[in-house]
Amino acid sequence: MTFALQRPLKVHQNKTFIGRRAEMHRFQEIEARQEASLVVVYGRRRVGKTELIEQYFRERRLIKFEGLEGASPEAQISHFLYQLSKYTKDPLVSQLKFGSWLEVLDFLGDLVLKGKWTLYFEEIQWLANYSDTFISALKYVWDNKLRHNKELILILCGSSPSFIINKIFHSRALYNRSQYPLLLKEFNLQEIRDFLGPRRSPHEIMDACLTTGGIPEYLKYLKTSSSIFLSLSRESFRQGGFFTDEDERIFISSLAKNPNYQRIIEFLGKRKFSTRDEIAKYLKIKPGGNLTELLKDLETCGFISRYVPYYLKPESMLSRYCITDSFLQFHAKFIRPIKKRIARGDYDEDPTRALPKESYQKWLGFAFERFCQKSHRIFSNVLGFSAVQYRCGPFFSRRTDELNPGYQIDLLFDRDDKVLTVCEIKYTEAAVGTEVINEMDRKLELLLNPKKKSIQRILIAPFGATKA
Repeated sequence: MTFALQRPLKVHQNKTFIGRRAEMHRFQEIEARQEASLVVVYGRRRVGKTELIEQYFRERRLIKFEGLEGASPEAQISHFLYQLSKYTKDPLVSQLKFGSWLEVLDFLGDLVLKGKWTLYFEEIQWLANYSDTFISALKYVWDNKLRHNKELILILCGSSPSFIINKIFHSRALYNRSQYPLLLKEFNLQEIRDFLGPRRSPHEIMDACLTTGGIPEYLKYLKTSSSIFLSLSRESFRQGGFFTDEDERIFISSLAKNPNYQRIIEFLGKRKFSTRDEIAKYLKIKPGGNLTELLKDLETCGFISRYVPYYLKPESMLSRYCITDSFLQFHAKFIRPIKKRIARGDYDEDPTRALPKESYQKWLGFAFERFCQKSHRIFSNVLGFSAVQYRCGPFFSRRTDELNPGYQIDLLFDRDDKVLTVCEIKYTEAAVGTEVINEMDRKLELLLNPKKKSIQRILIAPFGATKA
């Protein structure tokens, strides 16, 4: 019996699609090579991977296979064949019996030996059940069939960066096989502004960035009301709100089931930062290998980050952890602690009651500090020393931990032109007053400056400083 692919996926053009120019240019370069290519697109859930891939490759013959959340290998294979039967327009394909992924992928390979095809595997971690078996079978079929079609592009796409990196990038199976990795990140401020539209103020745009991290799908829900604050409250604190259970969906798609992942996020959500020993104590486990793997997985997914003082090497034991995923940070602080009350409908009438303005503004300040740390190149350019070599990051030490627990300068530039640029970051709703001078003086008292460099004090604040 002969089968053939007859009906590729039909994707309608999204005329409001914005951004992703660098990624689309990368796709153009890959196509221009005119060789079989294996593209690996990964990034956290809702970041827009599917939309990017489908919009760019929609005019190519696109064959897409989606994995099923939590399904067994047998169920994954059955669903794969069902999808394939739609592309062949032959229901008999869904009735075929295969004993392994190797047999299934080998069968698929015969259907794309010639012609301009794009094979697209969505949520690859679910298809593979987080194991090596699927990847090993794919390696065999790639080597023996797929790579011989110079017009073929194979796309592996997933919302689990830890799986992508550990099972694909670090796997010998697909190592260096015309592989093109593409990490899709959240929108930058300019793209957020374009997405939200011209009527939003710069302050609202920054609020949207700090609470959603520039995730396109989340930004869509911030457009539903007259203000970002009102939209955020309604989608977070009313029954059935889009954001209410989003943390569960993120963990399901990004990581294999282990309650300690969420417990770490829950713990870090209650504080600005924490040490490894503090996390271990909260989980009631030893600060050894198991904790190392948990923290490494969360780091790989971009949910948390480990950082050390700027003057120490990355492997230093003097380290702290914090949540770096903006949405998870917001969710852990404001939504998760009151989920039961949200489920009862306690805030349905006025969801803004669940987000106290003072507490929210203080939290925005912490989030803005982390945004500034990630945006250090912007500040070095604005301040005119981007051409100078520098090291940057937070400052704290064992001495400061002893004298003033919790002490930290959030952003400091140690410049090779003999200057320390020390930044005080304030996310306020009005101009900052002279009280900031005393705060800076207290921080500088504990600052190490063994080379006696000049100190440049910088205030980063949305409304600047008062005339005083």
